[in-house]
Amino acid sequence: MNILLVEKDENNLKLMLQTIAENYAMAQIEHCSTNENLKTLLCSGVAFDLALCEVELVDGLIFEVFQEIHPSFPVVFMSAYDKYWSQAMIFNALDYLRKPIGREEILRVFDKYDALKNHFLKRFSADNVSKNNKSVFQKDRLIAKKGTNYYVIPTQNIAFIYTESRIVFLIDQSGERYTVERSLSDLEVELPSRDFFRVNRKFIVHINAILSFKPSFKGKIALELMHLAKAEVSISQENATQFKKWIEE
Repeated sequence: MNILLVEKDENNLKLMLQTIAENYAMAQIEHCSTNENLKTLLCSGVAFDLALCEVELVDGLIFEVFQEIHPSFPVVFMSAYDKYWSQAMIFNALDYLRKPIGREEILRVFDKYDALKNHFLKRFSADNVSKNNKSVFQKDRLIAKKGTNYYVIPTQNIAFIYTESRIVFLIDQSGERYTVERSLSDLEVELPSRDFFRVNRKFIVHINAILSFKPSFKGKIALELMHLAKAEVSISQENATQFKKWIEE
């Protein structure tokens, strides 16, 4: 995942970097603080997946660059004022945050991004993958590591995959833990969508690993998974509707 941060305030930049590091450990980040540097980045050929952009930069409004180079990626705009909201909507606005922003607001827009990405990936998969053909969306095994050895793990034997301290772990149906040298974003696309669901930024779960689920705070859903004792995994409000559709398929 390639993320573009356009921010002139050091405190806001630090907050965004920390939040991204905790939740998207494999993300590649580019940062700039001026329109001049933004234009250089956009012309460099880097394909961004998402941008979080301050509207008011030291050398003018960010719209000056976006009018010349229209973003092809979703953008979260940030400003201390409401007055730029309507202008922002023209340029692939995913959200508009009023400053000062907090960690929860950043997490909320990432939840929204994940929910939309999951929706379109499923639509693309349904439209382009026939039942008789294997594809990138239907891997039937993964390579995982334990100690110095590598193992072939059939996807039907996976309970869930999660990230912790920037490492991706795989727990199989028997409770054995392995590491996987892939990002959750890549795995989300490649694993069979009928069996696996990306419940949040940190977990992809197999349907057979779900022991129970229940409504939680603010429209979220709490999952109880095998091999996690009584710990609960939370599904965001944005992903809850998709989860309910998936679980009934």
